[in-house]
Amino acid sequence: MNQFNIKIAAFKPPFMKELMTRQYTVAKKRVSGKVVYFSHEWDNPKCARHTMYKDNSASIAERAPYNERFSQQLDRVFNKAVIRFNKHYAGINYQDEVVRTYAPYAIAPEATINVMSKKWLQHTADKKFLSSIVSRLTIKYNTMMCLAQQGKYSLIQDALYDVNKAYHELQSMCRPSHHEVVFKGKKNPLTANRR
Repeated sequence: MNQFNIKIAAFKPPFMKELMTRQYTVAKKRVSGKVVYFSHEWDNPKCARHTMYKDNSASIAERAPYNERFSQQLDRVFNKAVIRFNKHYAGINYQDEVVRTYAPYAIAPEATINVMSKKWLQHTADKKFLSSIVSRLTIKYNTMMCLAQQGKYSLIQDALYDVNKAYHELQSMCRPSHHEVVFKGKKNPLTANRR
């Protein structure tokens, strides 16, 4: 069969204007059996102060439209992946996919282990992937925007890579062998940073 390319758009980090609220926190240390709190790590002024970031109404409002658009796109892609999954594994049965059965313990011959086929193992992996991919992608995308609102621009590329990789896996799942999922444009976001 001829190779067929399915082109998907890569995600790009949105430009965020609002900043999350930055707060100093304290470090915790056990001294003589008691827990003591310090404003600097190990009470050493040379160490940087611990900081944490909290959402405010402006940062939440700025992320809301992006999250809504992303969740709609993700739901559409997820529903198509579930349809492909059900069609690909239609009629699969556990007993039919047992390759061999053996008893590893001579003392207990009734304790047997089933060796499953590659198709069943792939079915199990795909089912596990589908059960958590929506929440995983939502968290990763939200993390990417939170990093932008915290000013940690050096970490955005890592979060963006995770989002695009998981999205590519979801789009590629249960495709026919002659289908290949590729990103639109000249640059592949999964290999763009390779040297």
